[in-house]
Amino acid sequence: KESKGKTFYWSGEYEENMNNRRTLCLELGVFADFKPELTAKNRSTPFVMLGNITPELQMHVLEQMKDPVFVLADTMDFHIKGSPDALKKLLKKIDCLSLNDSEAKLLTGKENLLEAASRIHKMGPSTVIIKKGEYGAMLSYGGGIFLAPAYPLAKAVDPTGAGDTFAGGLMGYLASHAATKADVDKHLRKAILAGTVIASYCCEDFGFLKVAKLDKKMIRQRISDLEKMILF
Repeated sequence: KESKGKTFYWSGEYEENMNNRRTLCLELGVFADFKPELTAKNRSTPFVMLGNITPELQMHVLEQMKDPVFVLADTMDFHIKGSPDALKKLLKKIDCLSLNDSEAKLLTGKENLLEAASRIHKMGPSTVIIKKGEYGAMLSYGGGIFLAPAYPLAKAVDPTGAGDTFAGGLMGYLASHAATKADVDKHLRKAILAGTVIASYCCEDFGFLKVAKLDKKMIRQRISDLEKMILF
């Protein structure tokens, strides 16, 4: 669908280590009136990733779905501050929330990430993923706590989009390996690694340039490398 007007615009500032970023400006543009309507085929998709849009739109998409196996939602500081009630309503309907460490602290008021994850569980999601930039990600779910390191890079060009790439890679892995809710917990840890290595490729160039060139061999190689790094 095409609409007249300005496109969605976001600008932010990263700290020197690129772990934390601060939103400077967010202009919705034509996105302010966007209301996604899914096709019949898409409504039957078993694995649903609600990308980083307003929680009201995320809920609108979710309400169109038919018995999904697993629903992951991503969010950011802008929505946590601007639409807290809508976000809390959404959290009661999803299986997993993915957000970075500063966002987890903002949402819960807890500085300790274990406490933050516990607080988010009480809001609804049975699975919580807290992204920690160069320090990897923390998974809190029915199988306990899993800490995955980031894939080490000699040079990171731009981390913008790494969180979306991480979530997309994770959900892609689950969609390929899990068929039921019971299967999801069995594959979540490996899915975290898949998301991690795909996000590492994202950081090596601007935008989607590096990710667009990926193939399964490249992804599997880095997953294997990462597994060897954490094996003891």
